[in-house]
Amino acid sequence: MTIRPLEPADAPVLLLDALTVAASRQCQLQPQRAVRDPANPVIRKSEPWEGNGPYTWGTRLLWRADLGRYDLYYVAWDPADNHYRWGVACSDDGLTWTRPELGIEPYAGVATRNQLTGGPHPDKAVRSVVVDPRPECPAAERFKAIRFTYDGEYIAWSADGYRWHDDPANPVWQAPSDIIHAMWDARIARFVAYFKLWCVVGETPDGVGGWLPVTRYFRAFTLHDGPDGTVELCGGEVCLAPGAAATVRTTVLRLRAAGQAADDGGGGSLRGAWHSHRVIARAESTDWRHWHHEEIVLACDGHDRADANIQYLFVHRHGLYDIGILTIHDERGHFEQQLAFSHDGRRWSRPWRSNLLGLGTPGSFDSGMVLAFTDPIEHQSQLLWYYGGFDCRHDAPANAPWSAAIGRASMRRDGFAAWQPCGPEPAELLSQPLCGDWRRLWVNAAADGGSLVVEVLDPAGQCIATSRPLTHDSAADPACRAAVVWQHCSSYDPAWIQLRVRFTAAQVYAFGFGHQPPG
Repeated sequence: MTIRPLEPADAPVLLLDALTVAASRQCQLQPQRAVRDPANPVIRKSEPWEGNGPYTWGTRLLWRADLGRYDLYYVAWDPADNHYRWGVACSDDGLTWTRPELGIEPYAGVATRNQLTGGPHPDKAVRSVVVDPRPECPAAERFKAIRFTYDGEYIAWSADGYRWHDDPANPVWQAPSDIIHAMWDARIARFVAYFKLWCVVGETPDGVGGWLPVTRYFRAFTLHDGPDGTVELCGGEVCLAPGAAATVRTTVLRLRAAGQAADDGGGGSLRGAWHSHRVIARAESTDWRHWHHEEIVLACDGHDRADANIQYLFVHRHGLYDIGILTIHDERGHFEQQLAFSHDGRRWSRPWRSNLLGLGTPGSFDSGMVLAFTDPIEHQSQLLWYYGGFDCRHDAPANAPWSAAIGRASMRRDGFAAWQPCGPEPAELLSQPLCGDWRRLWVNAAADGGSLVVEVLDPAGQCIATSRPLTHDSAADPACRAAVVWQHCSSYDPAWIQLRVRFTAAQVYAFGFGHQPPG
């Protein structure tokens, strides 16, 4: 059998599944939770255009190397005119946020500080923004954006990330529904979009007095009462074409209706003879204008509540994994966040169904819904996540008062999940074959009160190096990563190695090659 060792270079090696872990003994992998900042909410409404308050929903947080600061794009819904507007907040340190004086877009005839371009269909102004890293990209198109309208997806271009110009060919794409996350995937040198679709499941008349089971995908739909205990669903049906571009056609689908649950706040029913659940699809593009290879990549399953569905998937590359933060909700009306991961962005694992953050306490700004984590900021030993919070449920009456704001949560750097001993006996992890400078190995582990030793194995399984015991929490080290100190070390440099980690009363999160400076 040919061994193809992993080559992580200087990226962290998370230990989430068999991609990086060859074997384990006397230990188990446990998901970790994010922690709310006690200063929450960190961004509140301050501008007239911000309606019921700012929040994140399909928006991005970008590091602006050209400006030496972070830009956080955010959403605000205005009940006065049912418009979803967007703006930007800026931070030099990722902690304190201000609204820049841009004067780009007016509101109610008055210039605004930080509201961004609305363009055609200003009621659906919110965009997912990507920075094009390719050297050949024209300066005027360096920033790319995409957004939903009921006419189809609109794309736009910007030289500075603030002043946007819509493409004259809009709408360029018809498949996605009303929430989308776009990103550049360096592995395949393409843009990738993750977007919501409606999966409609039920029974339709077979023409001879019976019923046929049916599963269809829609970007949007409306409902009307039909004859004989049926409903008629009318909308843009998305017809997936593996290996090609999807097509969208207007469809009227008649469905048997019985025992239907109430509207969940999105116009559909999550239970009954027919139901409409939100699922996540993925597509690719090389030029931002033409999208193809649409496919369903994530949906709730038998391990979820029967009425659960996925509103949104945010994807972030962390080492060898795509980390997905999915926004899930059910008939209880709450939005909550869960963790998923993937090797390729197409096949996703959800070994845990626990909340990454959970709802805020009663009466808090995020007591009703927790929305859409954005791109994390690596700050010293932590990952900082910004998210939207609502004090109402998704199925709240349209005229019910509510407000939104933006909160901050943190978790240990690389700390999505940790290997923990099953008991007092020594535990052991064995990595998959690796290529890397093991003499510059670091480990992210919490061993205070316990001990951790790393051994380097050659292709024959012989130990060629043993570390000194780690007996502290690497969170005290720069970037949460403790340099491994070797006490027995061979001069032998095999073609590839495996790492064996022996530990007691410790938690193991990740390792990597090349000790990292503070983040």
